[in-house]
Amino acid sequence: MRRPRAEWQCIIHDVYPAYISWGQYLANQARLRDNAQRYTEQGGMGKGAPREGAALLQGLATCGLCGHRMRVAYRPRAHYICEGMYRTFAEPTCARLDGPSIEAFVIQAFFDAIAPAQLETLDEVLTQHQHERHRLETYHQQQVSQARYDATVARHRYEQVDPAYRLVAAELEREWENKLRALRQAQEVAERFAHEPCEPTLTAEQRRQLLNLSQTLPELWHRDPLRHEADRIEVKIVWVSGHFSQGVVIPPILRQREMTGYATMVERIHQLWRDGQRDTQIADTLSRAGFRSARSAHVSTATVLKIRKQHQWVSRYQQHRLADNIDAMWTIRGLACHLGVGRDWLYNRIRSGWLCAPDVIRRPPYGHYLIRNESELLGRLRAEVTQRCRVESASPP
Repeated sequence: MRRPRAEWQCIIHDVYPAYISWGQYLANQARLRDNAQRYTEQGGMGKGAPREGAALLQGLATCGLCGHRMRVAYRPRAHYICEGMYRTFAEPTCARLDGPSIEAFVIQAFFDAIAPAQLETLDEVLTQHQHERHRLETYHQQQVSQARYDATVARHRYEQVDPAYRLVAAELEREWENKLRALRQAQEVAERFAHEPCEPTLTAEQRRQLLNLSQTLPELWHRDPLRHEADRIEVKIVWVSGHFSQGVVIPPILRQREMTGYATMVERIHQLWRDGQRDTQIADTLSRAGFRSARSAHVSTATVLKIRKQHQWVSRYQQHRLADNIDAMWTIRGLACHLGVGRDWLYNRIRSGWLCAPDVIRRPPYGHYLIRNESELLGRLRAEVTQRCRVESASPP
């Protein structure tokens, strides 16, 4: 549409079959306007699409210096930018603020507003949301089942018609295609709903923290009094009622070594590494235990990998990959060196079935191939290698 809808002279609905209704089209246009981050003359500044950040401040954060709406940027790290003065007067940007720190404060302030008297109500609301999600999951599954049943019935009706009745057969075929299309749409809707994030739950530890928030939060704000004032972000939240909340957010530390409890986290990584856990498993375990990275509220896989490399702790996967023997059995690497062939030669024998169980097994959890170290099997392999060399030497250049 090149012209705005306000400039249309007339509109005629339902002239051609549409894949969405008019109401859905209008809703999509409204959502696109809200998700837009650029300024338009017709719609003004869009709120922006909600992405990372549990506080959902996209389109709501306002600069305290100039009063313009702040834009959200996600690369290389989520942060808020005020470009109001830049767009209006070509002046430098007012502020560039860390996003996760501000959002963490806003979430905490929201819990302040409802705790502790409303904790029971919050639990009830979260429980209702979970029940509602279960109900919607059941509804989408029922829609898929009904659509699959309708498609099956349409197929049976089409298969039972006499081919001599072409018009009837064509109509039944068209009906079958419509039912299959409806089935695909129902499956897509159910799949999109299944990938939507679930509602958060209030754990016992979070409940305890909320109950003691009024005593602990000021202490957390002023725990590091030696930081420069420029390293602090003053946050002012204006509620709908007109009241406001103020506070100070300390941006995250940029170096992991400066984190409190860094030595304990390194020791814990070493212990989990010796237990044979992968980096992703180690990161999940540390995050659940309350550890965090310097720039994130949880421990990332990249942080675990970096610490392992600094201490030269080779992962169990690499140990198995570089070993020649494991549990008195040959690895692909070790047997290939022993026979004087490439590893692809052994992989091809395994894929073709020449080497199979019980001579070959895949060891969990990494799935490495292990081959039995038996003289009979090694003799067969050497004979195969010798036969291969004869064929290659006999073939013309």
